[in-house]
Amino acid sequence: MKHRATLLTPALAGILFLSTGCTGSAEPSQPRPTARADTVAQTPTPDTARAELGEALRRSQGVTHRYAVRGNLPEGQNIKGTGAFDPKTRRFQATIAVTGGKYPAAGSRIVIGNDSYVRPADEKDWVHVDLKRLKRDDPFLRFDWIDPTGLKTFTATITSVQRTGPYTYTGRFDPDGKDTKSFLPVGAPSLVSLGMPLSPFTITTDDQGWVTSIKVELTPSKGPKLTLTTTMSGHGKPLKIKAPAGAGEAADFYYDR
Repeated sequence: MKHRATLLTPALAGILFLSTGCTGSAEPSQPRPTARADTVAQTPTPDTARAELGEALRRSQGVTHRYAVRGNLPEGQNIKGTGAFDPKTRRFQATIAVTGGKYPAAGSRIVIGNDSYVRPADEKDWVHVDLKRLKRDDPFLRFDWIDPTGLKTFTATITSVQRTGPYTYTGRFDPDGKDTKSFLPVGAPSLVSLGMPLSPFTITTDDQGWVTSIKVELTPSKGPKLTLTTTMSGHGKPLKIKAPAGAGEAADFYYDR
């Protein structure tokens, strides 16, 4: 059956990747941490703590997992969402809602390989976008399989780490990231930081070494402090992410421009 052509608006396509300026069961093959926090007798050095946290972040982003996001954005907005990611089979799904402010928006996205499906909260129909047909890096339509949740970019921006408890790490990261690429909040990259100083984070892990919570704080030059928290669960457990039935096709001009 041939589905009707559907107009895909930027708000619909980019609902999970909003750009907001801010100027102011575990798999047996996965290695366990080499330096378990609960077995180290002495407080680790900054280098050791950074290595421990880096390993935990890499392990956690390399297996299936679920996540939830909450926090406040500039201009009086709030963000809340959930998602799931399978890096090996290239399956991803997320539902995000941005409330408050002048531009509230909400919707869902499912990506399986090169097939992306999006749906706003007030619509029942899904829209399919063939990622292979995109001719340029459209900020509203793009999907980055290397780092879809922003976790890898966040890891690369960490500048200092200390372990403050058996399963707790604190430190600083550079919110400007690399080339001001959006990567916050982790799980719903929507915030671009410009000229922001090094900012604090708190990360917790469980007794298996999986990352369970990432909390960051940003202090814009104007407006209240931003607190963004991402929780992670179900590391290494199977996920059921399927393409939605009956999705309409995006209009051809989205592939031509």
